[in-house]
Amino acid sequence: MGTDKEKLYICLKELRELIDRNENEDGTYRFDVLRVQVALEFAKTEIEKSVEKYAAE
Repeated sequence: MGTDKEKLYICLKELRELIDRNENEDGTYRFDVLRVQVALEFAKTEIEKSVEKYAAE
């Protein structure tokens, strides 16, 4: 499939496309926006914590 970086960017692209595909005409979404927002914030926090851990080593 490619490098780890490519895998991460593919995942981000797929998430973006999934969000875009599930937007309604009126700007609302066919999913729980708050729940998705929490999940994405969790992923962001995990990356930040990992960066801090590796930077400290």
